[in-house]
Amino acid sequence: MKIHDRLAAMAVVVAALLTTACSSKTESRPTEETDLISMEPAMPGDSTVYGLACDGCNDTILVFLPRQGGDPDTFNILNASKNHQVFGRPMIGDLVGVLTNRENQKVADKVINIEQLKGKWCYMVEPKLREIAGMPLSRLQGEQREEMDSMLREMLQPREFGFEIKSDYTARPIGMIRSMTSDEESPVVYPPLKRYREWRIFNGRLILSEGARDSLGNITVTNTDTAQLVLLHRDTLVLRFNEGEQGYYRKVEGEK
Repeated sequence: MKIHDRLAAMAVVVAALLTTACSSKTESRPTEETDLISMEPAMPGDSTVYGLACDGCNDTILVFLPRQGGDPDTFNILNASKNHQVFGRPMIGDLVGVLTNRENQKVADKVINIEQLKGKWCYMVEPKLREIAGMPLSRLQGEQREEMDSMLREMLQPREFGFEIKSDYTARPIGMIRSMTSDEESPVVYPPLKRYREWRIFNGRLILSEGARDSLGNITVTNTDTAQLVLLHRDTLVLRFNEGEQGYYRKVEGEK
């Protein structure tokens, strides 16, 4: 079964499961229904524990239903909260990733609300004037200089860059613009756009992979970036890459 089909099936039973399994305190054998909670297997080497947030979550306790089904687990997240390692407030039914403490498996060192991580995340980039031979702006005067300055102000417009994180572990770049003028011919230049096509959580980090599509629509990974989560609120995301930190705002659904 494809990933999106499995996620759709999971959504159908979540409401019933959370009203029964989340309040259950007796031992029970996972049934055929609870197996539907299972999602795409974790990547090899990923120590993150995945499940659905249940009723009873607060600033010190996380109650969630493991993806393999069965009774809900309870984690102490007090230290994670104090250390700013809780990313996104878990709500009932949200997909959550947990990194547990090595010495105490009932204590969470990091909590990620993966459901809240999904969506469109953007930031604004400023273009720069390209150095072009035969364009001596310093020699222009009067009306010629004013006309050139006005033209450049029109062209030196900030552009929205970013990416969309989707439920099926695919991603989509935001900011790709098709223009009649090629980048090489334009007098202004923008930073290169990261064309992310896939994403994963791996040991508490966000893995973003760039890719190229072939003629059949298949994606070949060309580059992978690993980002440390710094901040995740409903409308704000901050990631730390090797090159430094990057902040994002959530793009409202319905906007292009």
